[in-house]
Amino acid sequence: MAIKRVFKKRFKGVTVRSGYVYTFKYQAWENDPKPTVVMLYALDGTHPRTGNQWRFFQGINMTYIPRTIRKQFIKDWLIHLQKTKNVKFTWEVVMKKYPRLKHSVRRYFFKPNYYIKDLKEVPLDKIEDVVISTWSKDFSKKVKTSLLNKFKRVIQNRDRAKKKRKK
Repeated sequence: MAIKRVFKKRFKGVTVRSGYVYTFKYQAWENDPKPTVVMLYALDGTHPRTGNQWRFFQGINMTYIPRTIRKQFIKDWLIHLQKTKNVKFTWEVVMKKYPRLKHSVRRYFFKPNYYIKDLKEVPLDKIEDVVISTWSKDFSKKVKTSLLNKFKRVIQNRDRAKKKRKK
């Protein structure tokens, strides 16, 4: 089966819907073992060229959004969500409407299914409280530092290549 972008997926008794907020425990965590995420969609299937299986949810992790814009983003998003119940929140929407959040988008593997535990949808009236509860965590600086280090390595490699060509 080719890779499909799924906006509504049943997982462990919970219907995961695009645009809604979820909390869960994640086994394969890098920085955040208990993310609070606005789900974009699930990618499910096999890549046609490589044969690799893609089995993950993609979402915006609140703790990767700088605190200075986290609360404002969720307020804006709640207004949009309440107007449109059948939301299709995509990478393209993130890039167009919220480009500053592109580094907050994370992938969460749902296969093997033990990676995600205690998946819960956050009720609309509790979302602001849950987002405020993430205030103690801010991984946006780690992302910026990581990107800066990658950029520095690219520049250093370019400079080394230039020096080798001159010799």
